[in-house]
Amino acid sequence: MTERMKILGGLLLLVLMALLGVAAKTPALTRIDIRLDEHLAPMRDAVLTLGAKGATTVAQAAVGAVVAVVVPIGLWLVRRRRDALIALCLMAGSLAVAFAAKILVAEHRPPERLWVIPPDNKESFPSGHATVAAAVALLLFLLVRGRLRVLVSTLGVLFALGVGFARVYLGVHYPVDVAGGYLVATGVSLVVVGFFNVPAIRRGLEDVGTPASGRHHAGRASGTVVERR
Repeated sequence: MTERMKILGGLLLLVLMALLGVAAKTPALTRIDIRLDEHLAPMRDAVLTLGAKGATTVAQAAVGAVVAVVVPIGLWLVRRRRDALIALCLMAGSLAVAFAAKILVAEHRPPERLWVIPPDNKESFPSGHATVAAAVALLLFLLVRGRLRVLVSTLGVLFALGVGFARVYLGVHYPVDVAGGYLVATGVSLVVVGFFNVPAIRRGLEDVGTPASGRHHAGRASGTVVERR
């Protein structure tokens, strides 16, 4: 997939997320979502509830904000500067888009009678927890290389799915909210990766922190003639 295709694909997913947000407020879809939440309610037990609360805690917006700061700093210090910027833009961008969508869509939470825990805000779409979990999963896929990539990526996907299930199980989100969160993280990640894969931007980032002598030798090795003035 080319850089342009990634960016366009990401933007299309964000548009789809917006349309899903509009549909989420329709009475027909709301009735379906409430029925799905009601079907999950009889499954609740002490162990599942404890696990769901734990998943909620580790995927809250504050955790996403910490990841958006700590991971890029760590990557920058080990000279993975492009990856540091990707991590920053992916996490911060996902949080920002999810917050903006919440305000604009302003979908109400499921009925209070379904809540196991009180929601952290009154807007339901998209799920901020699902957004954070999906963004972390995608970040792991992008950052981890080698033999561990499949294992870590699989764990990331299971984490994202588990958090999405937990939010619906706890009665504070509709399934459509979780889907919206996944679309936010996936759309933003495609736009970010596509942008930072643009050849001119990628070359510019690779030159950041490279000594001038190193760039001079690289230019000579590639046949570039440096004009003296």
